[in-house]
Parts: sequence; C-alpha cells; structure tokens
Amino acid sequence: MDRTNKKAVFFILIIILVGVAAVVCSRIYTMLTAFHYEEHLDEEIVTVDDVSVTLREFGYYIYTVEAYIQEQALLYNSDNPNQWWNTHFSAGLDSAFVCDYAKESAVSTCVCYEIYYQEAVRSGLSLDAAQEDEAAAQANEMLGKMNDYQRAATGLNEEMILEVRKKQLLASNYITSLAQTTDFAGYLGEPHKLLNWNGEYYTEKILPNHTVLENYEILDHITFGKITVNYE
Repeated sequence: MDRTNKKAVFFILIIILVGVAAVVCSRIYTMLTAFHYEEHLDEEIVTVDDVSVTLREFGYYIYTVEAYIQEQALLYNSDNPNQWWNTHFSAGLDSAFVCDYAKESAVSTCVCYEIYYQEAVRSGLSLDAAQEDEAAAQANEMLGKMNDYQRAATGLNEEMILEVRKKQLLASNYITSLAQTTDFAGYLGEPHKLLNWNGEYYTEKILPNHTVLENYEILDHITFGKITVNYE
C-alpha cells in the first residue's frame, strides 16, 4: 500500500473513531442527564403562597387528568391513543397539544384547590363527619382503580390520596361559601364556573392576589399521556 492510500485509510479510521466516540459520549450524556421521575417525588412541583406541593401529591392530579383524557383518547383511536394525546389544536394564542393542555389543566387545578384550601383554613372552615367519610371512601375507591405500576409511578398511597381529597372537599366548602357571598356583577355565568381554575372571576380577581411559583426544572420533564397511561 503506497503512502497516499495509507493516509486515506488513516483519515477514514480517524473519522470512524470520532463518530463512534461522539455516539458513545452522546449516550453517556443522555444517561447522566436523564430525568428519573421517581427520584423527584418529594421535591416541590409548585408553591402557592410559600406552601409547597410535592410531585408525589401532584401525582393525584396527574392520575386523575390522565385517566379522564385517556378515555377520550381511546374513543378517538382505541388502537393508538397516543394519536389523541399528540393532537394539536390551533386557536391563536391558546393553541396547544392535548398533552400540554392536560399538564396546564392539572397544574392550574392543583393551584386553584390549594388557594381555596388555604382560604378555607384561614376562614375556620372544617369538614363534617359525612365529608370525612366521603373522602375516605373516595380515596379507597381511587386506590382500588390504580394498578401496581400507577401507584409506583406516582408514589401515591391511600393516606396521600385521602389527604388530597380532604383538601379538595374543604376547598369546595369555601367555594360554595364564596359563591353565595360574592358580587359577580359584570360577570356572566354560574358562580361555581366563574370560580373554577379557568373561570373569569378566579383568574381576574383571586389568582392575582396569590404568589404562585412553578418548578419548571421538573415540569418541563413531565409529559402527560405517558406517566400513568400508555407506559407500555
């Protein structure tokens, strides 16, 4: 083999080695920086007025929102529900993929309940015995519907589910009280809808009075439609 051919072979080998090294480095980097959901369960996902909600508690909202939208996804395409989750709706500034809308809905609902729960506590509201029993029954029912994978993925147990349901019921008590005592002049719609997480009165009059911080270092790694559904 003459010198010219040897140089050509040498450069080819160098190019191959560089390519292999790049692939290996890329895979190592991916492994080192991969997001492992279960490692962040006890980290805060959102903070409302200095009160933190962990990813574990937020798992309640992930499960309930995913379960609801998965029903729609199966109706849309029972053979490939991911098709619905990846559907994009164009509506100007409100354009979004279903999976992204689901995340926004879950976060906003969580924040809304937390705000009303804190207000309920400050107002001295509490659950009666019937509501305590209702929360316990609902927690038991929800846990029974979850399979082993879903429980492990969210880190939820009956105690945590019960805690969230009790907070939601107490928040609902406050919403009912607010609906009966608030002047909704200038707003159209039923009071409870106006006070919902995307209700006009809530977004304009209530939410701005509270400090909400979202942990995007975790949220940006969460893809709805992949956590408790379509995981196989």
